[in-house]
Amino acid sequence: MFDKMIFTAHLSRSQVRTAISTLHLVQCSKGDKTYWSSSSYATLDGRHAVIDGAGNIKLSCSIHKLAEQAVSGHLDNSKPLRMRDALLVIGALFDADAGGLGVPLDHVKVRYMEIGLSFVMSHDPLDYIRQMVSVGEDKYREMFIDYHFERDRQKVTAKTRNVRKCLKVYDKTFEAADHDREVAANTIRVETQYRRMNMPLSELLQDDTLDKFTAQYYRDYVSMVWQRRIIGDKGIKESQLAKAAEIMTFGVDAYLAHHREEWKAGHLSDKAWRTYREFAAAWPELACRFRSERGPLEAEFDNKFHESYVYAVNRDN
Repeated sequence: MFDKMIFTAHLSRSQVRTAISTLHLVQCSKGDKTYWSSSSYATLDGRHAVIDGAGNIKLSCSIHKLAEQAVSGHLDNSKPLRMRDALLVIGALFDADAGGLGVPLDHVKVRYMEIGLSFVMSHDPLDYIRQMVSVGEDKYREMFIDYHFERDRQKVTAKTRNVRKCLKVYDKTFEAADHDREVAANTIRVETQYRRMNMPLSELLQDDTLDKFTAQYYRDYVSMVWQRRIIGDKGIKESQLAKAAEIMTFGVDAYLAHHREEWKAGHLSDKAWRTYREFAAAWPELACRFRSERGPLEAEFDNKFHESYVYAVNRDN
């Protein structure tokens, strides 16, 4: 499940020499400062590092790609990866006996981490992504189109500078082709990014911490809100259907907050704002007159996501 991770650590002189040799670093300079950095070899090796003059290393790599490379010889993160295999790769990065840097895990800090799953769907990922509205178990997180991609090829939650956690779903097949790589058709990627971390690696690798992150990942995406067809009883008006659809998608609180802001901004009249409030107040009695239909794409996504998650979190031999 682990993909890109960024680690930092302070190295002793002997550890610096080991890192330079192991990672094939080259000496560089900027002004009067000298440092060591990855050469073009890193594109084949999959490990990118910089060591400053004080012995501080920043190591960036895709755990998923390194695990696949050990099996097939190719850096690829589109196939299933079990947690147990990801943990072996992480351990080997810093284990001298495994050809790693020889740095104790409690001396290593995790600064950035991606947890994700990729799985193949029966239709174009765009068909699924365009129906996704919000995600996140802990609080409402609206998903936005990422305009760095073709429309509806990727949706993400807010990723401003101060956001520490970003959730996204994207068309992995499209993304790979855009970088001259090839993966299976109709592959979709479901990923959570943790930014600005400062966690000892030894703490992350404890069972209870791993269980916390993976369980939260599952809850975030299994509770995803999709666009659904809303059906009302006979006699229900179109305006009532629209209000019901909004409440059933986002909840009463978000529904009221949204229209309150519209009213404050002058986009709603006092009368219109009153009708929204009255509908929300009556919702406990009205709710039984509306129902939503779960579409086949949503059902397929949920099943594939669940199957992929159960496979990935298995840490048994």
